[in-house]
Amino acid sequence: MRHTLTSAVVLTCLSLVGCTDESRVKALEERLAALEAANKALATEVQNLEFRLEIAGWDRIAYMKPGDSGYSAIRYDLGVVTVKISDIKPYANGSKIWLQFGNLASARVDGLKATIEWGSVDDKGNAQNDRAKSREVAFSEPLAAGAWTTTELVLEGIPPAELGFVRLRDVGHRGIGLRR
Repeated sequence: MRHTLTSAVVLTCLSLVGCTDESRVKALEERLAALEAANKALATEVQNLEFRLEIAGWDRIAYMKPGDSGYSAIRYDLGVVTVKISDIKPYANGSKIWLQFGNLASARVDGLKATIEWGSVDDKGNAQNDRAKSREVAFSEPLAAGAWTTTELVLEGIPPAELGFVRLRDVGHRGIGLRR
């Protein structure tokens, strides 16, 4: 009898422990589901913020393709400057391009500088950013006030036939000149 009673108590305790474990597991699963939902919501919010940052800076990037007509406008600390590719020729192991800048300001801009990126495009015409090259450039030609200024650059490692895009970003300057 004593053995039966002990067995019953042990079985009851085990079943209670089992219930407790089941309820713990269920509670942990519910917490995990809530955390996963919160993580997904945060990931979506991060994506939205990254997109907003990206589009906020679109006016600070000029994206040009060889053969495009017209120009791109780039916002920088003095206002807006326009740029377009006016010519491309083979050069050594790459391409020589001529960029034409339009200075919309009434001041001469000295020491224009920027980051230039270049590369090829895929079959759909999208930039292959993972293969793009980049470097800082400083243009020696001052941008005349209210005029076009043409300058040349050598883009290493890509012949004109493979050059699919040129991007300018982070445009700045060293100084300005005003008439007296």
